[in-house]
Amino acid sequence: MPEERLVERITTLEEKHAHLERVVADLNEVILDQQRRLERMEAYMSRTVERIDHLHAALDTPRSASEERPPHY
Repeated sequence: MPEERLVERITTLEEKHAHLERVVADLNEVILDQQRRLERMEAYMSRTVERIDHLHAALDTPRSASEERPPHY
C-alpha cells in the first residue's frame, strides 16, 4: 500500500509539473507578444514626437512678407 501511495503522489506531482510548464510557456508567449507590441508603440511614439517637433518648428519659423496674407483677408 505505501508503494502505491508513493506512485500516486509521484504521478500527481508529474501532472502538476507538466501543467505548470504549459502555464509558464503560455505566459512567456504573452510576455513576448507584449514586448513586440511595446516596441512598435515606442517607435510610433518616437515618430509622432518627431512630427510634432517639426510642426512646432514650422509654426515658429517667421514667414516672409510675400507669404503673409494681407490684413483684409
